[in-house]
Amino acid sequence: MTQRAIISVAELKRMAEVANSEAVTVEIERDGAIVRVMPFRPPQVQKMSREKSAEAELARWLANNE
Repeated sequence: MTQRAIISVAELKRMAEVANSEAVTVEIERDGAIVRVMPFRPPQVQKMSREKSAEAELARWLANNE
């Protein structure tokens, strides 16, 4: 026989929703098993300022047109 899942998909989705919206780790323990759901944080990429972006574009243009 197949063993019953510790946590349902609906519960996991609810935990993920709370973890992301509140920026916290949600933890549940059942039958000695601990399941933790942590918020997703995409990698931080620094955006260039307009001035730096313009300087980079100008340098690229100059390099291609010399």
